[in-house]
Amino acid sequence: MRTRLAAVVATAVAAALLWSAPAPAAVGKTPPPPASLATNTIDAHLGYMPQTTCTPTAKPGTKALLSLLIATWGGGSSGISRACSVGATSEHKEGRALDWHMDMKSSSQRARVDKALAWLTANNGEVAYRLGVMYILWNQRIWSVYYPELGWRKMADRGSYTANHKNHVHISLSWDGAMKQTSWWTGVPVSSPLNSRCGTGGARACLPTIARGTLAWPYQHTEVPASFLPAPWTTPGIGGGPQVDRTLTAVPGTWVPEGAEVGYQWLADGRPVPEATAPTFVVTPDLVGAAIRVRVTATSEAGSTTKISDGTTEVVKARFAQAPKPVLAGTVATGRTVTVETGAWAPVPDSLTITWKRDGRTISGASGVDATSYTPTASDTGDRLTVTVTARRAGYATTSVTSAATTVARGTFDTTPVPTVSGEPVVGGQLTADPGTWEPAATISYQWYANAKKISGATRQSYRPTAGRVGAQVQVRVKATRSGYTTVYLKSVAVVVTAA
Repeated sequence: MRTRLAAVVATAVAAALLWSAPAPAAVGKTPPPPASLATNTIDAHLGYMPQTTCTPTAKPGTKALLSLLIATWGGGSSGISRACSVGATSEHKEGRALDWHMDMKSSSQRARVDKALAWLTANNGEVAYRLGVMYILWNQRIWSVYYPELGWRKMADRGSYTANHKNHVHISLSWDGAMKQTSWWTGVPVSSPLNSRCGTGGARACLPTIARGTLAWPYQHTEVPASFLPAPWTTPGIGGGPQVDRTLTAVPGTWVPEGAEVGYQWLADGRPVPEATAPTFVVTPDLVGAAIRVRVTATSEAGSTTKISDGTTEVVKARFAQAPKPVLAGTVATGRTVTVETGAWAPVPDSLTITWKRDGRTISGASGVDATSYTPTASDTGDRLTVTVTARRAGYATTSVTSAATTVARGTFDTTPVPTVSGEPVVGGQLTADPGTWEPAATISYQWYANAKKISGATRQSYRPTAGRVGAQVQVRVKATRSGYTTVYLKSVAVVVTAA
């Protein structure tokens, strides 16, 4: 069952990995598919098929896939088979898992692995289906064919470089993939999965492997659904990813008699979920961390039979489908109020917390659910202003998005009055400057001029013309300053000085 996957992964590296020298490769050239593939139908899949027997001999499909990866992208083999006595459940013990030696420390190897994994997982895992891949482990992440809609998922730290799959890629295969019975090898898409070796124990005969060609695959235009729905089997199956707000679908199975009445009960960690008795089930926030199963009861004239599905992996938190980048609205300048446009989040968050930052550092007192605006101060001038919006919703991963940075410009005064001069412009009289009312308040300094030239020492608000200024045009220049604001200079209208 899928909840055993954690144990599988933990023991997948418990034994010492076998290392072989890297083989020469035509690096980066995607291998061609069989030219005779006659249909675009995608292979059926049961999902996670754990080890149930111990037949560690490397299976033909496992060996072929490992050889294909090495021949195409380089690297080497870290082994397929594992002794029955080593560790717990592992597909290595059935010859259905391979370890492809590539190392994260090598940028070249990392880039080639990225290309190979993109090839396997593109289009909701189309190539993975056709090769019978169940799941892939690489660089402390997991991708599985049965949860394609969840993409690559982070794995818990397992304590070592090898255990975290940083020096090898682990790929586990279904029995069809391991036995070389998928459409990649046979040209015939799987319609009813084996879950055992073909040609033995009553299983269908093995299909022959077709010759490989060089033509483009017909599958390139196959539409693969984003949500996994397993093929019916001898136990119930569950389609869909165990994530909050996703819909899980029960697949009763081949054991249900024709015409039987089918009942459902969804379970979380073995306990019935109240009122969850439909064929589908929407995962709720309170189930984060729980394993989901479905109990199916088939009732016919022959009686009732009840079976329970394998469990999903633990329910994970959902992610917002839309997490827009916030935008600063308004003039980003000292003294000007800037607002944040948070955009349309989907689904709607329970709360949005807004945090204003100066050069990446949180501005004291400028955060909270109501902090939708901020007025830069003089200390912000010249710094880069951003705003971070953090969305929270029950059952969802908390998500933060930060706006583009904008440099805080110097502010400009709202009012810049032209100064006036009062008093008699006569020798011995007194002229007084009136700077007017500045908004916001400014620090004012003065300089008097005669015939457009500075009068030395005349820097007070008042000025007394001397006899030498008779006939001169006298005016005052006002200098308005404020921290963080652009300095403004304005002159009054000139007056002519006369004799007393």
